[in-house]
Amino acid sequence: MAQKKGELTLYLPTGRIIAADPFFIDDRPFQEKVSPGTYPVKLLIYKVEENHHRVAFAKIQFSESKATHWTLALTEGITDAQIKSLQPGEFFGYGVDAGLGCFTDVETSTIFMAAMDKFAQDNPDQDYYTDLLAEEFNKSSGQHPLSREEGDWNNHFPEKGKKNNVVMFASGWGDGSYPTYWGFDATGKIVELITDFNVVGGE
Repeated sequence: MAQKKGELTLYLPTGRIIAADPFFIDDRPFQEKVSPGTYPVKLLIYKVEENHHRVAFAKIQFSESKATHWTLALTEGITDAQIKSLQPGEFFGYGVDAGLGCFTDVETSTIFMAAMDKFAQDNPDQDYYTDLLAEEFNKSSGQHPLSREEGDWNNHFPEKGKKNNVVMFASGWGDGSYPTYWGFDATGKIVELITDFNVVGGE
């Protein structure tokens, strides 16, 4: 899929995707796999009031086809018994404790965690977000009219010279637990992966 100017894109070398709080990635990708490649990441922004916007949905777009139905994206290790135990309104999602969500590839998650560990070892008095990511967020989106001043999204490359990246974004109102869904077109083909931050319409 061709990249458009100014567009966020995600490199998926294995096609095994992780959606998580970037500081609590547990290396459990979703059970479904997509074709390796580079795909657009789109953020759907909700206007709360004048000059106040929130990231309501974040999605990876795999095709120009329109999604007609969605199913809950499940990580590896979730059993059929666990799925059957879900009650109406319940879901399997990922927890957020840093006010951020992200998409990345399972290969990149290993690189990212190693980069954070090395940063902590080399800079024991510094913090990876405050002393590295905060400036990236501000440069990436802090001046955007639909973002907060500190920046609501960022395309982070944990190892210089590599295409592996982590696309990060503010998680709606902040901390919580959020579901992610596979979107399928009318033929049953996966066309998107989308996280709902429960900004529009409540939980």
